[in-house]
Amino acid sequence: MPVATGMIGGMGQTELRPWRDGWAGQLLGRPCVLCDLIGVRENSWGIRVFAGRYVDAYLPRSGSVPGYTVAVWNGRHVSEPTQLRDEEAAGYWRETLRVGRAVEQSFEHAKMNYLMLGNNVPHLHAHIVPRPVLDPAPNEPLPWSFLDQGRQDDTALAAAAERLTAALT
Repeated sequence: MPVATGMIGGMGQTELRPWRDGWAGQLLGRPCVLCDLIGVRENSWGIRVFAGRYVDAYLPRSGSVPGYTVAVWNGRHVSEPTQLRDEEAAGYWRETLRVGRAVEQSFEHAKMNYLMLGNNVPHLHAHIVPRPVLDPAPNEPLPWSFLDQGRQDDTALAAAAERLTAALT
């Protein structure tokens, strides 16, 4: 596929690139790592802290932000919230906000961030991020590396999972 060059919307990008090979299949759930995660209590990726009718929520082992939680749609594979029926959308948001409130109650924060991207894993999910009072990027988007790189201490993560699970019951 040809690559277009030139300025894009004045934002300084210099080239357009296609989505990765297999992207169309991933949008349809072939394969989908989050579909495979649904219902799993704990694995090398994270610890489930909430299992609802619409959302399974996990504390990932990656990153360096205590309380960072991912709320995963636990129904059929969808990549966009617009693919949900009205009652499913209401349930998804209600349970995602329930998890967010529990994160707010359980972890120190100056601001809560809710990120819905799906550019790497196209399955409906929201990153719930408590931004700490002493923050590496206050008043700006948190660099993704703080959520994705490194690994949280297993003992601290288990304690965080206990605290968050208790707040959700």
